[in-house]
Amino acid sequence: MDIVWIIGIVVGLVVVVGILAAALRGMRPKLPEPQVFTPSPTTARSLPASSAASTASGLTPQVVAEIDRLIGAGQKIHAIKLFRDATGVGLKEAKDRVEHWSISTTAPHLAAVSNATAAYSSITPTTHTPASVRASLPAPVTAEIDRLIAGGAKINAIKVLREQTGLGLRESKDIVDAWRG
Repeated sequence: MDIVWIIGIVVGLVVVVGILAAALRGMRPKLPEPQVFTPSPTTARSLPASSAASTASGLTPQVVAEIDRLIGAGQKIHAIKLFRDATGVGLKEAKDRVEHWSISTTAPHLAAVSNATAAYSSITPTTHTPASVRASLPAPVTAEIDRLIAGGAKINAIKVLREQTGLGLRESKDIVDAWRG
């Protein structure tokens, strides 16, 4: 009789240990799966269904060229916004697409045409001097930058200059450093 009790206790302990081991295995953190970008089929949210079908994904050669230009100029946020406006996709998908974007090589002539009309092109870089930038800005903006620099608020002056011109941070900082009021 004592042997039956001992065998019963041993079998019970083995079952409990097996259940606990399975439960702990299920709680173990798993390595994340590698994420591969797969675009989902969507239609543009601002276009009627018939128009969305005719423009395919909404990415015309002009939009592709402009996204190329923005990415080349380091303006990913603007590129994401343009991509969302053109395709109607959500923010996450647009961000993923722009982060994996490669500059178009299929239609360089379209990109060149688009960038020829852009104020600041990544294909034909131009050197901006404080005088040329100052001359291209409206008088109230120039006065605001003068006021900010005189008040010692160079960071705010750089922000205003970047917002008005679309220049990069480094170039805007250099121009503000050399700015004459």
